[in-house]
Amino acid sequence: MKKRVFLFIISFAILAALLYFSDFFKTMEIISKANLFLVFATFSLWILDSFLRTIRWQILLKRIKIKTSFPKLWQIFVASMFFSNLSPAKTGDPLRSVILKRTDNKSFSRSLSSVIIERIMDVIFLIIVASVSMFFLFTKLSGFGLWIYLSIVLYVAIIAVGIFVISSEKRSGAFFTKLFKIFSFIPKVKSYEWKVKEGSKELSSAFKQYKHVPTLFSSFILTIFIWIIQGLVIYLSFMSIGLDIYVWACVAVVPLSVLIGLITFLPGAIGSSEVITVTFFTTLFSVTLPQVTAVTLISRLLMFWPYVFIGALIFSLKFK
Repeated sequence: MKKRVFLFIISFAILAALLYFSDFFKTMEIISKANLFLVFATFSLWILDSFLRTIRWQILLKRIKIKTSFPKLWQIFVASMFFSNLSPAKTGDPLRSVILKRTDNKSFSRSLSSVIIERIMDVIFLIIVASVSMFFLFTKLSGFGLWIYLSIVLYVAIIAVGIFVISSEKRSGAFFTKLFKIFSFIPKVKSYEWKVKEGSKELSSAFKQYKHVPTLFSSFILTIFIWIIQGLVIYLSFMSIGLDIYVWACVAVVPLSVLIGLITFLPGAIGSSEVITVTFFTTLFSVTLPQVTAVTLISRLLMFWPYVFIGALIFSLKFK
């Protein structure tokens, strides 16, 4: 708990520093003059984003014979995002499987495989776009090259090791057994030994079912649209304060900021994500620091924080 509080303090301290150096009052003035019609229109993209993410999850769950109504899945997904968006590197994602287990008695291990596939697809898409972006923008972003390439290598390694382990019941069992032994000194953990062994087998078995090409193809197409929406939110946020930035640039910057932001391991990349996004746009375009900071705050308010606030409300009313 103390570590989590400490990380939040760091996050908001970074955010406060950004506002201070961006001229807080000038930034607030720009936000106050934003086109409200475009702001509310942009918020509709959050609704579309949550629907597309839920549809993708539903497709992946159906592949492993887990069927639940769309409205319930949407509620579970948004509620879980309250925790996921406030956890370091989105380590709170498995909460979806926990809630699904509690509400519908669906296997935690099997549904967890769908969450893992989602994250793999997200990272693969982000890596592809980030690599292409760096190829065309290297001269302007050469100062960030080392961090971007290091993050790409790290994510590729994590994905490769993860797939290697989970794709085999034997390797999966061995991995989780060793992981279990690390925490076996905790009295309560010992009682879950058999569940860990059975769960690792179920996880591996379910993961293997995603060799189905139509499922992977349709899910990846949705992944592309999901991340394009993130770029559109930034683009419309620029438009709301009277700036016309290339759409492709907004879509290209998102993967770069997300990949670097996640490895900071701050909750929801709060603070780090804003600073990275501001740095990229001020490097690429002739825009002022207050303008880009205003855009970053608007886009985060419209896409990141609704999952936190609406997710918290749904969780407290439905799943607490």
